[in-house]
Amino acid sequence: MSASFSLKVDHPRVSRGSPWPLLLLILLLFARAALAGTTFTYISPESDKDPRQTYDRDLLQLALEKSRPEYGPYELVAAPPMNRDRIRLSTRQNRYPNLFAMDSWSNRLDFEQMHYVPFPIHLGLTGYRICFVNPERAKAVAQIRNWEEARLFLHGQGKGWLDVEILRQAGFKVLERSEYEKLFLMVARGRIDLFCRGVGELQQEWKSHAHLPGLTVDSHLLFYYPLPRVFFTHVSNREGLGRIRLGLERAWRDGSLEALWRQAFGPSIKAARLEQRLLIPLDNPYLKGIGFDYRRYFYNPATDRVGNARSHHTPP
Repeated sequence: MSASFSLKVDHPRVSRGSPWPLLLLILLLFARAALAGTTFTYISPESDKDPRQTYDRDLLQLALEKSRPEYGPYELVAAPPMNRDRIRLSTRQNRYPNLFAMDSWSNRLDFEQMHYVPFPIHLGLTGYRICFVNPERAKAVAQIRNWEEARLFLHGQGKGWLDVEILRQAGFKVLERSEYEKLFLMVARGRIDLFCRGVGELQQEWKSHAHLPGLTVDSHLLFYYPLPRVFFTHVSNREGLGRIRLGLERAWRDGSLEALWRQAFGPSIKAARLEQRLLIPLDNPYLKGIGFDYRRYFYNPATDRVGNARSHHTPP
């Protein structure tokens, strides 16, 4: 003998004007936000030929991953492309949630509205500068033997870049331009003599612009000035500052930061042949008052090693 059963479930009737659909939507939105975690923002490249932001974005993501156990999930989103002055303005005005943007540390920046993570994210490599040059001017550049002779050549740099002030303080003439891409054209057309770039930036930029007639890479000079670059954010983003600092320090100590750095910049360092160039050392007068010892993390071309701070501390 068999019996059949049916289970009748009475569902609550939702009348017109019922708050249930709205409440359900709100709950779903809260659940989605909880799963996404805290939003962090990075800067998009200025053009499709601009590789400068790739490492910064990847390093920011690495720091977020390393700090996930303490701070939980996150969402990394892109802000629109912008030049250096606009980046600083957006940071000071806190326009984007947890915007963390790379900038060169300078005692002339607005520290009332901005704060920074005390870690030189490029490990000092950007202070080693190799220049784009027009082939016609390259012959004259190759004859330079000292700082006095180097001062006779006109530099081009981006508007708002600290390099402009450093070069001018050292006695060089510098033209500023807001548009990053136009600087390559200015060199190629002979409107400026030198457009000097950090060693880690040069190779990818050359690949992206090698098609320009009248553009080549100087093989003779190596300018150097200490240029610690750090992540800046709005001063109110205290939890974000703590999270990124923890993540960077942890990635430094376990070696994953250096591994990412070498993956990004190793080929450029090898191609630069730093030891075969004429070194022109310059002072950076804008580091007075910096609140951390950036030099202990810096790269040394003579040994091909970065600082040894990992051995001095217990991992957090």
